[in-house]
Amino acid sequence: MSTGIQVACLLPARNCAEDLPGWFESVARVADAVVALDDGSTDATRTILAGHPLVRRLLVNPVRASYEGWDDGANRARLLDAAAGLSPAWIISLDADERIPADDAAALRRFLRTAADPSRAYLLTRYRMVGDLDHFDAGRPFLVGRLFAFEPGQRMPRERLHFVPIPTSIPSTRWVRTTLRIQHLAGLTPERQRARVAKYREADPGRRFGRRYGPLLRPPADVQRWPPRPPELPVVTNRDAPAEAGGAGEPGAPLLSAIVIARDDEARIARAVASVVRQRVPAPFEVIVVTSGTDRTADLVRARFPSVRVVELPRPALPGEARNAGLAVARGRYASFPGSHVELAEGSLAARLEAHRRGYAMVTGTALNGTPTRAGWAAYFLDHAPALPGRPSGPLDEPPVSCSYLRAALEHVGGFPAGWRAGEDTLVNTALFRLGYGAWRVQDLRFRHHTPCATVPRLVRHHWHRGQAFARVLLAPGDAGERHVVRRRLWLLACYVPGRVLWVWRRVRWWGGPELRREWRRAWPLAVLAVTVSWLGTWDGLIRAWWWRLRRGGRDRAPDTSAGVAGRA
Repeated sequence: MSTGIQVACLLPARNCAEDLPGWFESVARVADAVVALDDGSTDATRTILAGHPLVRRLLVNPVRASYEGWDDGANRARLLDAAAGLSPAWIISLDADERIPADDAAALRRFLRTAADPSRAYLLTRYRMVGDLDHFDAGRPFLVGRLFAFEPGQRMPRERLHFVPIPTSIPSTRWVRTTLRIQHLAGLTPERQRARVAKYREADPGRRFGRRYGPLLRPPADVQRWPPRPPELPVVTNRDAPAEAGGAGEPGAPLLSAIVIARDDEARIARAVASVVRQRVPAPFEVIVVTSGTDRTADLVRARFPSVRVVELPRPALPGEARNAGLAVARGRYASFPGSHVELAEGSLAARLEAHRRGYAMVTGTALNGTPTRAGWAAYFLDHAPALPGRPSGPLDEPPVSCSYLRAALEHVGGFPAGWRAGEDTLVNTALFRLGYGAWRVQDLRFRHHTPCATVPRLVRHHWHRGQAFARVLLAPGDAGERHVVRRRLWLLACYVPGRVLWVWRRVRWWGGPELRREWRRAWPLAVLAVTVSWLGTWDGLIRAWWWRLRRGGRDRAPDTSAGVAGRA
């Protein structure tokens, strides 16, 4: 018989009396009942659990002096069995040193009421908090399985330590990433870090469970201020989710914002803006042009396109800064960035909007070449190999290129890095993809890219800057301290030139068709030259950064004017 409990929270606890008041405050936002297990505490944990009205079931293990003999698998299995007596609709696990912020808790409750799929289990991203609940280590998020619908007869995995607490009846193919966040207090201070490592070493002295506990003592990789959850951010964005998609944030607001960024582009801006303005979209949309530089681009747009909003920056701006300036005034739920070198085909924005409305945070399409010189073709293949015309529509299993976005997803990662000459969208797209945001390709969504790399010198200069941007991606905060990641990056650099050329050639063979294959045969020597220059630019960027670190005694990274996503992935 139903007890009317929507969400029950499972809590395995030991010697966490100091954490419990904050934990109960947090869990009360999401759970109607708590099923707790005191695992032999020597402090007041058991007394606090027994006296709290939210605790509906309390299990106890005999008191013991250390974590020796800790069996997390058996504890969680007992908790799940005890929760069966409450017949909850959903079960969430939240450890005593974990918190769900109020805005994420509200989004979770709303999601469970409206859009959650009981056949799936849901993964949350856990962030290490640093010093207090207002600062976190953006470089080391961790995906954790925490939420699933209850069914009688469910069983937890039988591992003793280090497993995902999701019933074995829900296969990993049914696990879904969410944008929900957990704040993890275990690394809040160096003292808590050391206590955590000591706990694991007592429970697993021979490292039988394949974990190295020393890395848990590493200092934070990238401390940032904890951001609020964007109000329009869906919980799940990598599947068809129309029930959660909602509408624009304010009454009468456009559903889509097309943001054109331009720097000294008066010779080509009219063509780009005209291709956006003439789009027929089955929903309100706005066009924003962000200009910088010293020419008459802004005046030309105002004169020829009076309905377009112009944002004129006071100084020459790099792409990330210009994109962020457009986002700051955009009102649409979705944001597209057709550049000043891009000409949209009819129906492009409508196709993007349709894919976004299905629940995808990133939507990309088909790129056509608008610069038919040999250098232009080389640039086209290198920049747009994943977006060739023959590639069919469907979900992507890698970060997209030249995509539009759910605007709240961009807010989630803090926008674009402002100080990057190139690669700002690559960093953002990779960060979003790692966080679980889905990407969809629409084959009939076409745009023509008029690359400025019409000559060999321009091609070489462009890919030198791309190589330096790639070095910054490699040096971005994150798991760079892990030895296997460093080895992988060095291997990547060693094999970059042949690997990149082979990668492009395969995509031309798969999706290019006879005409594009013919152009590739003409352009591939210049493509090899460009990739080699990019490789040299990458090494130049890495050596400069390493030299800076050496001069600073390894204490700081090279100066970086970036803002936004660095390290958020």
